[in-house]
Amino acid sequence: MTETIDYHLAIPYFGIFFAIPVRRAMKRFRRFDGVQPWWAPPQRLDVRAAAVMGTISAAAVLAGYLGTLISQTLTFIADEFDVDRSGQGVAGAVVRLGVVASLAVVAVADRRGRRKVAMAAAVGGIAASVAGAASPSLAFLVGSQMTVRMFAAALGTVILVYAVEEMPAGARAYALSLLGMSSALGAGMVLWVLPAADLGRRGWRIVYVVPVLALPLLRDIARRLPESRRFMTTASRPPPSEGLGSRSHLPKLLVLGAISFLIAAFLSPADQFRNEFLRDERGFNAGTITLFVTLAGTPGGLGLLIGGRAADVVGRKLVILTAGVVGLGFLVLVFNTAGPLMWVLAVVASVISAALLPSLGVYRGELFPNRFRSRAAGWISVMAVAGSVSGLVVAGRLADRWSGIGPVMAVLWIAPLVAVVLVLLLLPETSRRELEELNPEDAGPPTPTQPDHTTARPRLNPEDPDRRGSLPDG
Repeated sequence: MTETIDYHLAIPYFGIFFAIPVRRAMKRFRRFDGVQPWWAPPQRLDVRAAAVMGTISAAAVLAGYLGTLISQTLTFIADEFDVDRSGQGVAGAVVRLGVVASLAVVAVADRRGRRKVAMAAAVGGIAASVAGAASPSLAFLVGSQMTVRMFAAALGTVILVYAVEEMPAGARAYALSLLGMSSALGAGMVLWVLPAADLGRRGWRIVYVVPVLALPLLRDIARRLPESRRFMTTASRPPPSEGLGSRSHLPKLLVLGAISFLIAAFLSPADQFRNEFLRDERGFNAGTITLFVTLAGTPGGLGLLIGGRAADVVGRKLVILTAGVVGLGFLVLVFNTAGPLMWVLAVVASVISAALLPSLGVYRGELFPNRFRSRAAGWISVMAVAGSVSGLVVAGRLADRWSGIGPVMAVLWIAPLVAVVLVLLLLPETSRRELEELNPEDAGPPTPTQPDHTTARPRLNPEDPDRRGSLPDG
């Protein structure tokens, strides 16, 4: 007897990467026993969730590119405009203040919908990036990059909210890991173009024009991306009795803000001054920097995938503890070693520390209700920027005083260690819990339903049919 299985992957843009794994899974897992393949989300995605995941991942590539421009090119910009390390730290810090302005943008997403804001932010970011390519001075460039960062932050926030609202309870951190990989791909594309900076003192400007090529992609994303179902569900309801500043939500906001502040105070200087460290202290040129960052950062995608899946299976806190202590500890060693050992340590640090993004980032959307989920995530991003600014300024001044970045990073490592302690003591475990369980005000009035005698948790979209015959990845 011959069995033939006809199927179609509902994953736009990235379906080719899942084609072979899904084909193999169809042969091995024809009778679904509840165990997903290691590469698949811990909880199956339905067709809509898979389609939304592919679409917002494509948008995350653009957000990653726009959000990384200044970090990867500042050392070359400094040559043209004659800026020392301290000045670079201040410039990078000022650019990050654009995230504060993004609060006004993401607030619209809570009132008018996620989709419109995502599309407007993407177009605005591209326009501001192109304007920066024509910068006559450092001040003009910093202003244009503040605008880019505002739109990139707003786009990233709305994408995160989409993932939290559209994915099933057992796959939210996994979804963020895929978004992190997509964003990292966008950031990596900056490195692909970065060798153009060696063409001359003004060569870095080419990197700022490249986002124009994403306009046709945005048109297709706008066609595919639906409005968030959870937003549509609560949009017609009366406003909640409690706001974001209430006793129910303000403590969570402050705790997550403090944790984000401390993590960013370490990660931003590590990212901002990495190229400067490699260029000045290790003698790398643009091509060697690209090779190092690519070889060290690419395995981080595996860390994202494993970390996101682990955060959904074993819990957020254990993953955060491992990534914050072990992963970032290895990153400190990268700045204090040289030669082949530095390359090896960079790979290890990339893989382990990458798990921080999905395991910690998912809290930004899970702990707040639909009506101000975007604003809460935006405020937490602002507090992260405050940490980023503080870390950059401190790191820049200490690096000039100590004539080296390595000891500075060792001191700054104290900040994420404190953040890990706050996570363990003050945050709840949210893995495999529905958003309506975490935020009862989103549940709405009870509606008559048929008795359910099963012990399984409710599905993200109860109106969808049983999906036991669906594909591992949608």
